[in-house]
Amino acid sequence: MRIYIVMILCGIITLIIPGKASAESTTYRQITGIGCTLSNSICYVGISGDAAGPSTCRSTSIRWNAKNDENGKNILSLLTAAYLSGKKVSFAMRSSCFVDQTAYPTFDWINIQ
Repeated sequence: MRIYIVMILCGIITLIIPGKASAESTTYRQITGIGCTLSNSICYVGISGDAAGPSTCRSTSIRWNAKNDENGKNILSLLTAAYLSGKKVSFAMRSSCFVDQTAYPTFDWINIQ
């Protein structure tokens, strides 16, 4: 009986505590360009295919902050490696636009094919 109560409580807690919701995941895309600014560590990756992200900021240029976003530098390294090796990448897009440049979308995680 105790195990059922614990399972029910875990389910309720999972529903109550909000997480970062991804709006959509892109198909695997070729990276067409990648770069970062020196002044504020904002990075971008250009992707092939249709624009991605929320309707208010859909674009083929996706942004993140390499310094302030958790694992931002790791993402930069992974995307650079994917770009240089010609690998395709899928992005789990956030349901909100990039806060530092609201004309562009951002993402929660990537998957390299």
